[in-house]
Amino acid sequence: MSMQIIDPHVHFFNLAEGQYTWLQGENPPAWPNLEKIKQPISAEQLVKSTDFELAGIVHIEAGFDNQSPINELNWLSSHLKNLSFKAISYNQIDAPAEQFNHALNALAHSSLCGIRDITEEGDAVRLKSPHCINNLNLLATNKLHFEAQFDIENSEITNQIAYYAKQLPQLQIIINHAGLPSNLNDWQQGAELLAQHDNIAIKFSGFELLQLTSEQQAACFNILFNHFGQQRIMFASNFPVCQINTSYNTLWHCHKALCSNDKTWHNLSYANAKHYYQV
Repeated sequence: MSMQIIDPHVHFFNLAEGQYTWLQGENPPAWPNLEKIKQPISAEQLVKSTDFELAGIVHIEAGFDNQSPINELNWLSSHLKNLSFKAISYNQIDAPAEQFNHALNALAHSSLCGIRDITEEGDAVRLKSPHCINNLNLLATNKLHFEAQFDIENSEITNQIAYYAKQLPQLQIIINHAGLPSNLNDWQQGAELLAQHDNIAIKFSGFELLQLTSEQQAACFNILFNHFGQQRIMFASNFPVCQINTSYNTLWHCHKALCSNDKTWHNLSYANAKHYYQV
């Protein structure tokens, strides 16, 4: 059995130099254990915190400097110099084409493999902007992923993402945090629709922020597995946010417990992330 893992959804914070207004501004999230989440940690400390072999990570933009997100990539190069990594940065997905292109050019960096622009809840309407398809096509042309973070229970937006996937078959779309399940019936319909497109994959993570029981989480996993199969699902941690209710090591053991055999575990914990992110 393989003990190697690649974690495709990790955040590192540099609270001394970065902005992180969402975390340390006037209205920080009302999460339990927030001080634990804000505690600085090195890549070496994260590696030592689990009895799995952390072979690589994908760092997801965390608001270091959204006006100049290249600063986060440059900091990561030194902070993660001893750990194999790729990075997802920020760009405004509904920006006018010239603005989006200019911002993308400013992100030139060897670690860059995709863009995330969070569009949860009401903010999802931005995914219907006529600018989006041109910007997504530009990502595909540059062989960059679009990390989509939205509620797939929103059928109108899910249909829009499915449309983009069909129109741009060369674009790789990766759904963050299992599509944020809440109402499992509506969520399942969205998952089934998205799974019909081979260029959409999904990460199983983020459940510490969702009001689901462990039984419901297992049901979500089974639904995803039945529709996406074992080639288009990736286990991820959302570290350090996962520490809201569990340790990094415990979370990965919970992921492993969902797998019925070693091959499934290897694909979802290592091989799929290796394939999609080339980390």
